Amino acid sequence: MAKRQILKQETPVSQVLNRYKNELTKNIERQIPIPNFSLISEESKQEASISQIIRTYGKYFKQIRQRYTDGVGGRCVMGLIMSYYGWDGKCITNAERKLYAALVALRRAGISKELLIELNDSGATFDDIADYLDKNLGLASSNR
Repeated sequence: MAKRQILKQETPVSQVLNRYKNELTKNIERQIPIPNFSLISEESKQEASISQIIRTYGKYFKQIRQRYTDGVGGRCVMGLIMSYYGWDGKCITNAERKLYAALVALRRAGISKELLIELNDSGATFDDIADYLDKNLGLASSNR
């Protein structure tokens, strides 16, 4: 009987986790100003090459490895490209659409997502990756 009364008084784990998640999200939003790339016009997005996106917008993020975002301003190269297309680095619900937009842009440019991930996770900086793309895509287009 006493055990039931104690259990009724305890807060369910899901409530505790939701409260912690909300507090963490608020703290992250207060501390890290995330650039709003959605202000970039659709026209400029179509004109920017993948290497330009990486080189230019990579300056706004700390580069990380093994995941798209760390939730506090860090991005891998794929997370960076997704952010260019409007992902805030936090919201899971719109991440899928932004990943799709990034994959479409990569496909149009003839760039493999796996190549970018491998370059990023092997230690190449954003500028190294952009340089690699410029060099190798430049050779590919001049050989056509």
